[in-house]
Amino acid sequence: MDADHYGSIEGLWEAYEEKAESILIDVPIGLREDSNKPRPCDTAARKKLSPRRHNSVFPPPVRAAVHENSYEQAKATQEERTDGSLGVQSWGIAKQIAELDTFLRKTRPEAKEVICEAHPEVCFWALNGKQAMNYSKTGQPAAAFWERITVLEGIDSNILEGLRNASTDFNLKIRNDDVVDAFALAVTASPMTGSSRRLPDEWPDGDEGDPTGELPMKIRYAFPKNDPQ
Repeated sequence: MDADHYGSIEGLWEAYEEKAESILIDVPIGLREDSNKPRPCDTAARKKLSPRRHNSVFPPPVRAAVHENSYEQAKATQEERTDGSLGVQSWGIAKQIAELDTFLRKTRPEAKEVICEAHPEVCFWALNGKQAMNYSKTGQPAAAFWERITVLEGIDSNILEGLRNASTDFNLKIRNDDVVDAFALAVTASPMTGSSRRLPDEWPDGDEGDPTGELPMKIRYAFPKNDPQ
């Protein structure tokens, strides 16, 4: 399995627009605008990952907050529009959320048929026979790394070589767990898995989703092809 690095969603799309059937990305797609009510996909993901890895799923900020220029401004916007606040962890990926939100809604709306949200821990849950990972990537990084490698090797015996090449070929400040997560999404989108599935399995009554009506709130996952799920 090959790997490459792109500095923007535009660069990724230009490279794969003509040949990719599915692009999975670990960035929230579909946002609230005036509510901190959990997205149905996040609620469903936490349920699948409980009781060990559910904390890896955290709610994205509201749309206006992700487009602010500083944490202080975003926090004020979040508090103004909802009855909650904004954590530093959520703000940490706000730039990527804003970039993707603009790209899918305004720059290249046709891309939303191909670019889909996924979550690494949900991917590992599905690839591991509906079993969440035991080890935390922050609390026990070495054990977590090898646990996830073992799952990926069960799908592709050559995965370790690809991971090694991806980790060493890029002149980037990149962490092992980020590379492993990227490969989990790549395997999920590949022919090595069966039909694509999305969380939530059933949309809850009374939830309008993204109020713009332009973007889904769905998290993709898939089981291995040899899994009878």
